[in-house]
Amino acid sequence: MLILLIASLFGLLLLGVPVGFSLLGSSLIAILAQGTIPLQAIPQRLALGLDSFPMLAIPLFILAGTLMEAGGITKRLITLSEVLVGHIRGSLAHVTVVSNVFMSGVSGSGVADAAATGSALIPSMIKRGYGKGFAAAILGASATVGPIIPPSIPMILYGSLAGVSIGKLFLGGAIPGLLMSGSLMIVSYMIARKRGFEKRERARLKEIIKAFRDALWALLMPVIIVGGIFTGFFTATESAVIAVIYSLIIGLFVYKDLKIKELPKKLLEAVSMSSSIGVIIAASAPFAWVMAYAQGPAKVLAMFQSISDSTIVALLLLMLILLILGCFLDGMAIIIITTPVIMPILAQFNIDPLHFGVILAINVMIGTITPPVGTLMYVAISIAKTSVFQFTKEVWPFFLVLVLLLAIFALFPQLVLFLPNLLMK
Repeated sequence: MLILLIASLFGLLLLGVPVGFSLLGSSLIAILAQGTIPLQAIPQRLALGLDSFPMLAIPLFILAGTLMEAGGITKRLITLSEVLVGHIRGSLAHVTVVSNVFMSGVSGSGVADAAATGSALIPSMIKRGYGKGFAAAILGASATVGPIIPPSIPMILYGSLAGVSIGKLFLGGAIPGLLMSGSLMIVSYMIARKRGFEKRERARLKEIIKAFRDALWALLMPVIIVGGIFTGFFTATESAVIAVIYSLIIGLFVYKDLKIKELPKKLLEAVSMSSSIGVIIAASAPFAWVMAYAQGPAKVLAMFQSISDSTIVALLLLMLILLILGCFLDGMAIIIITTPVIMPILAQFNIDPLHFGVILAINVMIGTITPPVGTLMYVAISIAKTSVFQFTKEVWPFFLVLVLLLAIFALFPQLVLFLPNLLMK
């Protein structure tokens, strides 16, 4: 039954069936083949898959990100990034990375960050001779940081499934996210020097102060969200509500770039993006249930125990499996499918679920820039109007440094656990 479940999933994916319907279809095939499980188990599990208060934060953060982009927050964060790092060779590549760092503190979605910053920066990069492939590659790679620096939609999903504090997961992603961004800037600088990319004059102090003042309200948002969660004033879901209200107030009454007549369109955009994620979350629930019924977690645990009793070997093997899955599955689906299977392995090998949750989020985000299914890859190449081949050709240095950092975070847990242990004992 387990083999049929997995084989039918990949068979449907290879046929081009959308991820959510592939998960649902493979569950149905396995249940029909088993013969004794009632079919009403599928709609029951579909409903249970979405019946979660923490998961309510996902559509709310998506809505907040949509409102912020329309409310002028994105363009002010890009302007701030330009005055801070525009003087470094390969200026727009660094602006892209830093803009995504700032955006990651407000939306929690890599796709939303890439769409917002890419539409503004990629045309400028192409115009200045960076090349379509490189422009798409640096956008995709830098957007992987979006769900690592808090808030984070993947961490909300994992935390609700694994029973791990979402506030601690948010804090755990801060240091890795900043290290990832810094490393991407180093790689960008090396490529810029080799190819002779332009650099701009250093901004004057007056320009920096003005950019900070204009972006202040945008910069306050992650402080309010993360600060409120780890001090216990509100939960992750309540922080998402605050993010929506905050973005509405700032967009309508402070920056005044958001118009009331635009609200229905922005709501529809958020609903469209949320529903696509919701279908995957709902469809993953019966898939995970059938896998548990077929004793998938126990069989995977037995396989790991037969390979090695080393915690490091088990952790690195998990990372390798997740990287491979990231080439073929959406990140949300990977988290939902693998979390119930992996939890017994974490307990058996004494791996901290908090530590693993952060590196799991990094892992699935790296998968978003790998063909053939990488969502960030497709967002970037659609904006840059380039090909998967050109993207892959340019993204590999960024991919390699991200995988190296993933291994470092896996081997040195304190890089993840330092802030949660310091601020949320």
